Amino acid sequence: MAVDGLSYRWPRFATLAKARPRPLIRDGQLDRRVMRREFITDEELLSQLRLNGVTDPEQVKRAYIEPNGMVSVIRPDQETPDEPLPPPAG
Repeated sequence: MAVDGLSYRWPRFATLAKARPRPLIRDGQLDRRVMRREFITDEELLSQLRLNGVTDPEQVKRAYIEPNGMVSVIRPDQETPDEPLPPPAG
C-alpha cells in the first residue's frame, strides 16, 4: 500500500518501483528468454492461451504477462489495447 501511495504521489517513483507487462509472444513467436525469467513453462503458457480462446501461438500478435500474473492476449484481428473504443451508436 505504501508503494502505491508513493507511486500515486510521485509518478517517477512508479516507473522504478512498479512492475510492467512483459511480452511472452511477439508475432506468433514465443520469447523464451522472458518465459525463463518469469518461470513460465510452455504448458503453462499454452494453457493460458486456451483460456483466452487461442489454440496455436501463431494466432497471437502479442501476449503479455501482466504485473498481477495474468496473461493478456492480443490477436492480429483485434484492435490495439491503447486505442479508445468508439462511442456507442444511438
